[in-house]
Amino acid sequence: MAERTESGFVAGISREFTTQTWVLIPVGVALSVVAAYVVNVVKVPFLYMDALGVVLVALLAGPWAAALTGVFVNVVEGFLVNPTFWAYTPLQVAFGLAAGYMARRGWFRRYWKVVVVGLVIAAISIVMGAPITVLAFGGVTGTGSDAVTTFFRATGANIWSAVVGQTLVVEPIDKVLTALLAALIAKRVPRRYMPETAASVLDRES
Repeated sequence: MAERTESGFVAGISREFTTQTWVLIPVGVALSVVAAYVVNVVKVPFLYMDALGVVLVALLAGPWAAALTGVFVNVVEGFLVNPTFWAYTPLQVAFGLAAGYMARRGWFRRYWKVVVVGLVIAAISIVMGAPITVLAFGGVTGTGSDAVTTFFRATGANIWSAVVGQTLVVEPIDKVLTALLAALIAKRVPRRYMPETAASVLDRES
């Protein structure tokens, strides 16, 4: 029984990686990198947008394809946008898995549900990301969100409180917007370009 379950699990992962998926992955990587680059250059304090392509692939292909996309995204962003992104690669993998499995369970079929997905991804980022920010970078990552951390530090908060405060402010805004944009983009992708594992998005007909 255990062998059959494991075999079904592996088969389910393999089913995601069709020719269409291998075409979508670099598109998702490019979307995340370009969005993150623009936000990083402008230094927008409440956005990262680096998970946009990851969530999109989660919708169009599945959680494991999205997780792999997340790895590629952070490798590329580390070179082109900000080297600190490399340390956050586990977050991108977690985002892809969470968004992909929630998409399969219908959590992208209504706008309010998409908001919930964004909040779940934000919670993952807060729990996993704050320790990385403090322990690896001393609270300073060179992104626009540093301005929010600086604000909390100016109020007398210690580094942990300042970084957690920053993530509580920034992450829900960024991840909810990311989930909504990914859903809107996915809704407009013609069905013929989607892998068979694509999830239903905003009541798209299957």
